[in-house]
Amino acid sequence: MKYKMKTSLFLVACFLYFNQLFAQEQQLQQLMTQYGIPGIQLVCIKGKKEKSVNLGTIGGKSDKKVTSYTIFEAASLSKCVFAYAVLRLYDKGIINLDTPLMRYIGSYERFDPADPRYVKISARMVLRHTTGLPNWGDDKFARLIFAPDSTFSYSGEGFQYLQRVIEKLTNKSLNEIAQEEVFIPLGMNSSSYVWTDKFETLSAFGNDSNAVNGHKRQMAAASLLSTAHDYAIFLRALMKGTGLKPGTHRMMFEKQSAGIWFHHRVTQANEHIWWGLGIGLQENERGQWVWQWGDNGDFKGFCIANPKKKEALVYFTHSTWGLHITSDILNTFFSQQTWWSNTWIGYEFYEKKNMLAFWSALDKQGYDHALEITRDLKQNDTSFNLPESDVNDLGFILLRKGMKKESIDIFKYNLAANPGSSNAYDSLAEGYDDIGEKELAIENFRKSFELNPQNTYAADRVKKLEEGK
Repeated sequence: MKYKMKTSLFLVACFLYFNQLFAQEQQLQQLMTQYGIPGIQLVCIKGKKEKSVNLGTIGGKSDKKVTSYTIFEAASLSKCVFAYAVLRLYDKGIINLDTPLMRYIGSYERFDPADPRYVKISARMVLRHTTGLPNWGDDKFARLIFAPDSTFSYSGEGFQYLQRVIEKLTNKSLNEIAQEEVFIPLGMNSSSYVWTDKFETLSAFGNDSNAVNGHKRQMAAASLLSTAHDYAIFLRALMKGTGLKPGTHRMMFEKQSAGIWFHHRVTQANEHIWWGLGIGLQENERGQWVWQWGDNGDFKGFCIANPKKKEALVYFTHSTWGLHITSDILNTFFSQQTWWSNTWIGYEFYEKKNMLAFWSALDKQGYDHALEITRDLKQNDTSFNLPESDVNDLGFILLRKGMKKESIDIFKYNLAANPGSSNAYDSLAEGYDDIGEKELAIENFRKSFELNPQNTYAADRVKKLEEGK
């Protein structure tokens, strides 16, 4: 009798598990369809349990299925792995976090020699994004945008500088360091900061020669190639503090800088976001989470972990809109809560509730009825608002999905609502350009440039369209 009862309980548990997983996959599939995302690779950790989800195709013109072995660009999730490696080297006494990096390297060609302030930059400033460096500089220099360590501003340039220092101190390449400090010790067999031949049939960008050549440069800030499975191994190690001294592990997750981003929009999320050493921190009703987003053009990814609850999630996509669904994904796999990180990075619709209501009505009534739909929604709620940027995003989502007529309708609506906007004209021109309406594209690109003479892209498109290119 006891054996039968245990078997029955086991079968019920299995049924509930697979039923929940099926529901989660269904929700993911709906999100992918809505936003035109071709595929996703995801791993969710809850204690010792791990769920792996692979849906759709790798994107582009390929019908190749996403599997657990598909290699994605991890984009800025590269930074967390590099930060962990740097802290391992700190524990070994190879680098001091507060020693000015210029003492180790002597000079750096990306720095303007006329500005003496660079000499103050330390590894700690790099890891907590307070160097004063821009995210990316121009072709020649990475000029300071504020005095080092005076405020927060996310910077890939800082990580590239620290990479150069670490490579000099160890006399090894970035990928050699990562192999020794991270990949081999943790068993991350599908990860590399540089292209390797074993990725030939597995990469999410296929065998495109330009993409392959682009991954021959090792970048601490953005060049990691990996899988969600491998990154989940890293997140488990990060939560446990594997490979780090206890004090170093605690320091990594301490609030090192407030997430009030220099010259960026301030929202309620700023009250809940900080930066540790190489990783973001957010506090919500379920405690402190560590997180990072990734954006390499069409490659988008996200990771988050709650060390106390032993919960984590990482996903990779090959889609411009891959970060628009982050909070929906998190609420699908975890309990409903406030995800301040997603509000802070600003990839999702600013007025998400309003935009989803608007989008739903458009699907039912037709995209050419956008003005009437907005009027009706505002009658029901006088505070109803649709930001120009949100509507613009919707237009491009539709365009990428192949809903070209509908996208033109939305771009026209956005222009009618914002008649003095250079960006609205530019987006409408993009839509016309895509469907081959050359004269209308030229007309709207020209108007965009008239309103904003700094929009050199619009001027260039006018020139090329007139030349028949």
